[in-house]
Amino acid sequence: MAARGTGIHGGQVGGNVHPLPLPRRRLVESAALSFALRIDNFPHIRQAYGEDAARAVLVQLTRRLSDALGVNGLVEPGPNGVMECLIWRLAGQLGNSAAECVDWLKRLCADAPLLPVETSVGSIHFALSADELISVSAASAPTSVYGQIGGGFSGDAVCPGDGSAEQYRADMAMASQLLTGLSGKDGDAVPVLAWQPVRDADQAAEAGDFEGALYWEGCLRHIDRDGQVSSLEGALGALERLGFIRLLDHHVVAMALDELDRQPSDVTIGVNISAQSTALDYLWEETVQRLRQEPWLARRLVVEITETSAIPNMSEAVRFVDRLRSLGCRIAIDDFGTGYASIRNVMALSPDFVKIDRFFLHYASYGEAQQGIFEHLAGLAWSLGATVIAEGVETAEQAALAAKAGCRWQQGFFWGRPSLSRPRSCEAGHAVHDPVAASSIAAGQ
Repeated sequence: MAARGTGIHGGQVGGNVHPLPLPRRRLVESAALSFALRIDNFPHIRQAYGEDAARAVLVQLTRRLSDALGVNGLVEPGPNGVMECLIWRLAGQLGNSAAECVDWLKRLCADAPLLPVETSVGSIHFALSADELISVSAASAPTSVYGQIGGGFSGDAVCPGDGSAEQYRADMAMASQLLTGLSGKDGDAVPVLAWQPVRDADQAAEAGDFEGALYWEGCLRHIDRDGQVSSLEGALGALERLGFIRLLDHHVVAMALDELDRQPSDVTIGVNISAQSTALDYLWEETVQRLRQEPWLARRLVVEITETSAIPNMSEAVRFVDRLRSLGCRIAIDDFGTGYASIRNVMALSPDFVKIDRFFLHYASYGEAQQGIFEHLAGLAWSLGATVIAEGVETAEQAALAAKAGCRWQQGFFWGRPSLSRPRSCEAGHAVHDPVAASSIAAGQ
C-alpha cells in the first residue's frame, strides 16, 4: 500500500487530506471507503507500559481488523497508533453504501475498546476513533463522506516521573473486568442495577408510612460468583481517569430503558452518567432514536449528571441536556456542593432536580452554623428553579434536619437501602422501608 499523501490520480480532498490508492486489481470492480483509524490512548499506553507494549497493541489490533475484513479491505499500521484503512463498499458483509460502512465503523469504535489486547504486561484496553472518511473510486473524484467518528478522548494525561504511569496501570487493571463484562464475553462481570428510592418525607410523616417515591435511582453494583454484592465506585473513578466512562454510561442508560419497558407506567427511574458523557456523540445516536420512538419511556427517565470530573465543553453539555429534555427526559445534578457541581453549571443546565451532596447533611448535625450552610445550599438550589433532594439521609434526626431546610424529597438508608428487588409503584400501597431486607446492599448508597 502506498504511503499516506499519494492519493488516487494525485487527488486531494479538504486541504491536506489524501485518500489511499485503490489496488489495481480492484479498480474496475468497486468503490472504497478510505479512512484513518486512531488509537486515542496510544500515547498513554506508551508512557504507562513502554514502547514494546504499545507496539504490541497496534500490531494485534491491525491483525484483528485484517482478519475481520479478509479480502474486503486493507489495513496498514502507521506511526503513533494510526492505521490507514480501506473498505470496499461492495464487500458483502459491510453493505453496499458508504453510509453502511460508516455505521459499521461506529459499531467498531464503540465495541472494540471492550475487548482488551493481551500483552506480556497485562490486559490493555484502547479507545478508537476514525476520521478523514473519504469515498474513492476509479470512476469519480474522491469525496468526503463523514468528518469524524469518536474523538474528544478525555483520559487523564500520563507523564513520566509524576506517578501517573503507575496510576494508569492500576486503573486499567481495575477497569478491565467491568469493560469486558459490558462486551458480554464475561457473564460474571456484567454490572447490575440496585434500586434506591427518592422518598417524599412529607407524605411519610402524614401517613406514618414510607410510601411516595419521586423516582428510583439505579446504583451500579457487581455480583461475584459467590453471590457477594459490591459497589463499583472504585472502577467508576478508574474509567473516568482512563477516558472510558462514556462506554459504561451508554450501557447503563440502555439498561434503565429496558427496565422501564418492563415496569408499570407509573414507575420512574434515574441513572447516573459522568459529566464526561454530556455530549451528543455517535454513541448516543441509538439511545436518542429509542427515546424518540418510545416517548412513554423517556418521560419516566431521569438522567443524573455526576460531576466527579469537569464538564469537558459546557456548550456541548447544554445542547445534550436540551436534546434529552426535548425528548421527555428529566435532568438531575448529583452531589451538588462538591467536586465540579458548581452553581454556574446548575445555572447553565437548568436541571429539574438538584441533589445536595450527603456531606452537607451530615455536617449539619454538628450545630446551628452547619445547619445554616445546609439550608443556604437548599435555598440556593430552590432559587434556581430546581426540585431539591437531600442525599445521605441515614437517621430520623437527619430526615428532620433536611425537612426543616425545606427538602421534602430525601434519599438515603433511612428511606431504603439499594436493593436488587425491582422498583415498583409506591402509590399502589407497597411499603419498602426495610433496612435489613435480604436483598439490600450494604456496600455504598
